[in-house]
Amino acid sequence: MALPQVLEQQQETKRLRWEEYVQMPPAGERAEIEDGEVIPLAGASWRHQSVLGALYRLLTSDPWVQQIGKVMLAPFDVVVSREPLRVRQPDLFYVRSETIGELRELELLTRLEIAPEIVIEVVSPHDTVEQLNAKLRDYHTLGVPEVWLVDLTPNHVFVLTREEEDWHWHQPVSGEEVIPSQQLPQVQITAKAVFNG
Repeated sequence: MALPQVLEQQQETKRLRWEEYVQMPPAGERAEIEDGEVIPLAGASWRHQSVLGALYRLLTSDPWVQQIGKVMLAPFDVVVSREPLRVRQPDLFYVRSETIGELRELELLTRLEIAPEIVIEVVSPHDTVEQLNAKLRDYHTLGVPEVWLVDLTPNHVFVLTREEEDWHWHQPVSGEEVIPSQQLPQVQITAKAVFNG
């Protein structure tokens, strides 16, 4: 079902339920679901996509990353909860092969219903604090152990690690500083490579 049809149906039924959601074929459209309400996502800026592309290339070109897991770009649904239905589409996420199972199973997936090891969100100037906090709450609820927030202004990368009650924010990195990932400690990606990629 395409996004316009979902939005039209939503006006009639008010909220999308899990049973309806799983019947929808993947449409490749940018939208998230918050408590059953489909929220269309705005198109991204050139800079957003450029930084996202650089991150994807840096991660997928690392043989160690590819050997132990997979990197996925949006739009791909990550289910936070079935009731109420909450679905996020991180800009990028990393999941270990041991977490997801065999590659053939991975290729059949239309949504992820477990926590990826890393979620990456490129934060644009038009993103609100409320939107960001809602996403972080959902990723914490799901059990994501690490989030990278890539801030386009002023070119910083924040790494957040999950603690029992909330997120631990590490010092932001910029320039030649390496992103301090606990989930991918062997990977040596600098902030400069992300923003100048």
